[in-house]
Amino acid sequence: MRIAFDGTTLRPGRTGVGYYTEHLLHHLAVEAVDDEVIVVSNQGVQTSTPLPSRVRVAKGYASPLRLPLMQIVAPRMLDELDADVAHFTNSAVPLASPVPTVVTIHDMSLTLFPAYHPVRRVLVNRPLANLAARRVDAIITVSHSARRDILRLYNVPADRVRVVHEAAAPAFLPVDDAATLERVRRRYTLPEPFILYVGTIEPRKNLPRLLEAFARRHAAGDLPHALVLVGRYGWRARDVHRTVERLKLSGSVRFLGYVPFADLPAIYSLADLFVFPSLHEGFGLPVMEAMACGTPAVVGRNSSLIEVAADAADTVDPFDPVAIGDALVRVTRDRAYHDALARSGLERARAFSWRRAARETLDVYRWVAERAGTSPAIEPHPVAAGGLGFDELAPRHAVAERRAPWA
Repeated sequence: MRIAFDGTTLRPGRTGVGYYTEHLLHHLAVEAVDDEVIVVSNQGVQTSTPLPSRVRVAKGYASPLRLPLMQIVAPRMLDELDADVAHFTNSAVPLASPVPTVVTIHDMSLTLFPAYHPVRRVLVNRPLANLAARRVDAIITVSHSARRDILRLYNVPADRVRVVHEAAAPAFLPVDDAATLERVRRRYTLPEPFILYVGTIEPRKNLPRLLEAFARRHAAGDLPHALVLVGRYGWRARDVHRTVERLKLSGSVRFLGYVPFADLPAIYSLADLFVFPSLHEGFGLPVMEAMACGTPAVVGRNSSLIEVAADAADTVDPFDPVAIGDALVRVTRDRAYHDALARSGLERARAFSWRRAARETLDVYRWVAERAGTSPAIEPHPVAAGGLGFDELAPRHAVAERRAPWA
């Protein structure tokens, strides 16, 4: 099977969708031993580690803008590549795709919470995502919470919407090497102790309420910690800085901006507590990363976060600053509870893996290709144990090898 794989998010300064695309691509390259994987993008792609040599990057389809590539160039490109299936990883697809097409829709926040997004994104991206959901052969989403939203809002056939959970990358492990921890602490001038947030600085992440919660308990002497925020500045990031100034927290809150992937495990490991009070998430990858590093987490009790964290995190009402503050104090002061959450988080994180995600994604490709008649007939097999997969899967199978047109 020849797979055209969307690499448009593989850019410097990647955040959630970019890391999803990179981790999935690397593991697909390992698992798809009988298939070709061809990366397509409007610009050159960049990954944290080199792609395996068997992964091809299609050339000659450059476009300065993603939208023209997707709707004008991509259909011709897919036809020329003679792909059996195409996977687009960030909600948008070519509406005139000549091949069976899969799209990943990470969450429905554009429809559910348009006020949390720039107006242009709502006006342009939401209609395209709506059309894509109704035209593609299958939708992959990253949590059962997101799947319920998609089925409710798009009214598409249930068997076309498949859950493939994300995971923390293998690099996210507890870091206990003293030299590494000291080097990272000095590089970012990290205070001690500190509470950590990781994610884009934008309205959906609910940072003003987190700052209010932190300010109240810090002023009362309940939290001797500093608050460290890691992540690139997104839409309306200035509002968060204004909140810091209004609450007179400049000496207690640190913004690190975008941090390279390689330094994140040590930063998670140095933190006393991770907090993620987001108002809506499709998955919440930073929560999984924190738990994989053995850092106890406080998360918002909503959307996918309670699904991902289960009982391995302290969950709170994200609209209630008092509840958020109480949780910060509860976890940092009660060391037995703190350590129990750390152990539970480590165990929970082990239940998710990118290897599993790659295998389940390949099953989607084969299901789609078989229905479209572009691959040999295949027999269904049972759902994988643990409930992290989806039903009506198709097993992996070998197909005759075909060389890419430029080989």
